[in-house]
Amino acid sequence: MKSNQICEIHAEAEGTAVRLSVTMEGRTLHYVIKGQNHSDYQAFFAELADDVGTRKPHALKAPPSDSSETSQWQPLITEFLNPKSIAGYGDPAVLKTDDGYYLVATSNDALDAFPILFSADLHNWTHKGFVFPEGEAPEWTAQGKTIGDFWAPEMAKVGDEYWLVYTARQHNNALAIGMAKSSHPEGPWRDSGKPLLAGFSYNTTGLPDDGKQPVLSGGVIDSHIFVDGNGDRYLFWKRDTNGVWPRPLARLLGDRPELIEQLFSEPADRKTAAVAAAILPFAQTRRPMERFFFMQPLIEAVLDNWDHVRATLEHDPDAALIFDAMSTPIHAQPLSDTGELIGEDTIVLVNDQHWEGHLIEGPWVTIQEGRYWLFYAGNDFGTPAYGIGVAVADHPLGPYVKQQKPLLKSRPDWWAPGHASVAPGLDGKPQLFFHAFHPNTGGYNTFRALLTTQLHFTKDSVSTGEPEKVE
Repeated sequence: MKSNQICEIHAEAEGTAVRLSVTMEGRTLHYVIKGQNHSDYQAFFAELADDVGTRKPHALKAPPSDSSETSQWQPLITEFLNPKSIAGYGDPAVLKTDDGYYLVATSNDALDAFPILFSADLHNWTHKGFVFPEGEAPEWTAQGKTIGDFWAPEMAKVGDEYWLVYTARQHNNALAIGMAKSSHPEGPWRDSGKPLLAGFSYNTTGLPDDGKQPVLSGGVIDSHIFVDGNGDRYLFWKRDTNGVWPRPLARLLGDRPELIEQLFSEPADRKTAAVAAAILPFAQTRRPMERFFFMQPLIEAVLDNWDHVRATLEHDPDAALIFDAMSTPIHAQPLSDTGELIGEDTIVLVNDQHWEGHLIEGPWVTIQEGRYWLFYAGNDFGTPAYGIGVAVADHPLGPYVKQQKPLLKSRPDWWAPGHASVAPGLDGKPQLFFHAFHPNTGGYNTFRALLTTQLHFTKDSVSTGEPEKVE
């Protein structure tokens, strides 16, 4: 530890728990992270905040009073419908068929991947099974509790088939996008046997690694299939670099502790940054999601100082890759009639509004009023800062123009609305389906409910309102 660091941490694993000794301001305090759940880490950081004045987790803070929404959000699924669906119904993709509505959702590290639900009336939902039941996930995916991650599935009707795209970890822990096909929404699903789109490495030049430039690796997540009115198919996805920059930033703060005061003005944020730098060596030894749990307080400190941090890092030669990774573009590319990527990869959207913070994700495109509307989520999924934005274009590949404010944001009764899909309601009018946390909750493997609200489009804007009541 450098003599000018203000924090020293010793950590060691003890089964599924972690024991830590934290030395700060002349005191050494002892803690135990009791398990591997996100809530265990939030409890540790909340206790640390009480003791030494670091940040309290955002997930434990109510949204500001001026963020209350007035439009009607109708809850559809507010509790578990199957004990194997350990994460609830996050990242919900709703598809209307001739028989009714099908829903697929994120399952995280559950042994059974991607619950499939059905409803004829949007009120009564039945669990129909899983896309990949335990033991049947594709061989290229990492599987098992605290090992695998299965995120953001979505099915689309393409000709006489149903195509399902999804995110999963490869055996090297990189996130990739896969595709499976079926003749029916309930399966059985036949995976292609390899990633449709794998992770990547990049450097500050944007060119392939030349062995000289420092390189960071990232994943790809949140795939969406859009089928245009003429039958053309497009795959949309997110470059997942928001998980790339926090640890390099923590390392930079450890190497250059004077940078902490340049980036942060609040004492709580400075202490949080020092803790992140000190805990980094141990965090690097943990699985990918636990690395995120350790870095989340630093992420939240950065988000609360977003414009200043970005402006400072932009011109720092040691932070070039960190600055680049704070952008998470949404990409799109045509698909062949058999589901292969063809043509050129186009960046259609980037996180350039303050409310979006370090990421945008969860793209979904729908045609309304003769135009292409791209719904997306922004900011940190596990906190009340998360919300839903929308952009509009005259072609699936853009250029897209964003509405200047989020369409949906947290309110006192539902937190962190996000990752929306669009389908016709019972009256045939378009409805938005999205997830949200119950108040005072949030984070990985925390239950997310399914909600809906009606959409109202003009040629240039979209708003939300009360959907048709389901009985």
